[in-house]
Amino acid sequence: MEDKKITPQKVIQSITLFILFTGIGFFAGKMGVSASGSMSKGSFITLLLLFVPLFFMVIAVHEAGHAIAGVAAKFTFKTYIVGPLMWQKDEGGVWRFQWNKKVNTAGGLVICMPNGTVNLDKRFSLYAAGGPIASLVLTVLAYAIYSVMAPTTTALEIVRHSLYIMAFLSLIIFISTALPMRTKGFSSDGARVLRLLQGGDTARFELLLLQLITNASAGVRPKDININELNEALVLAHKIKAPFGVYLHSFYHQSALDKGDYEEAEVHLNNYIAAIDSIPKGVHNIVWLDAAFFYAYAKKDLEQAEKYWQQYQPAALIPKAQQYATEAAIAILKNDTTLAKDKLDQAIKEIPNMLDMGLGVALRDRIEAMKRSFEL
Repeated sequence: MEDKKITPQKVIQSITLFILFTGIGFFAGKMGVSASGSMSKGSFITLLLLFVPLFFMVIAVHEAGHAIAGVAAKFTFKTYIVGPLMWQKDEGGVWRFQWNKKVNTAGGLVICMPNGTVNLDKRFSLYAAGGPIASLVLTVLAYAIYSVMAPTTTALEIVRHSLYIMAFLSLIIFISTALPMRTKGFSSDGARVLRLLQGGDTARFELLLLQLITNASAGVRPKDININELNEALVLAHKIKAPFGVYLHSFYHQSALDKGDYEEAEVHLNNYIAAIDSIPKGVHNIVWLDAAFFYAYAKKDLEQAEKYWQQYQPAALIPKAQQYATEAAIAILKNDTTLAKDKLDQAIKEIPNMLDMGLGVALRDRIEAMKRSFEL
């Protein structure tokens, strides 16, 4: 759980933010009043209608900065989300568009998976810094062009003031992400960069977590993960009270499940479920899905499997392969062979799209085992 104790650092952070945003708000309001007095009514209404699209354009630039920095750091660019728009790279390297219907990712998100763990701290620092840098560049460019424009038509007047709005919004995004802050367990880009470069227990914990994720995305299956690094991460998580330490339960659970140690896997799963209130609600669904699959596939407990399955809600970033495999495992317990076979075929097709390729390897083995059960 996040430490809610009021510290001098938090007080200074709050005062700094108040002063900065008050100053920016005063400046923006003064400029806005001045601009609205000189622009036509039609231009003013048009700008009001353009505010939301302009906001998403600013977010798009910020996320693009992360993506460009990620590619420069030799990360694999996998997902790009801006508001209701989402692009994902499929197994063949082709980008596919789909609508993003999840509120928790509507603000914008880029997923870039590291290739290898060499210099991961510096590479991830570059990746994290890419967003704020892009926002700062947009702020400077948009305001510079706004300052030199002398519009002679209504269209140019709208363009000019749109640039001002973009500069203002981008400045807000830059400050919000560049300042080293942490809220509800989530760190700003600036905080992550500073933490990784400073070293210490917190940086070591984050690096260990990144290495676990990187190895999993590279195809290291759960039973082959470095258990010493996982244990070290757990010790550090308790020592520094890291909010993200709760996710280590998932690594332990998947590792034990992959090894066939179902008793240990259940212990870690129950620990994960017990700590579910300390993780964002958007992540709850993967916990329910893991639980539903475990009790259907490993424990053959239909009642428990359905209990967790009923709490699960599909989400954009949850692998469909895991969902289909869970539905198949439940169908097998209900002796619905036709449905089970159909879901297993769908799961196999979706495995290449999983970000966690190591889990995908383990899941493929489980799917083959379920298929073989039909032949008995």
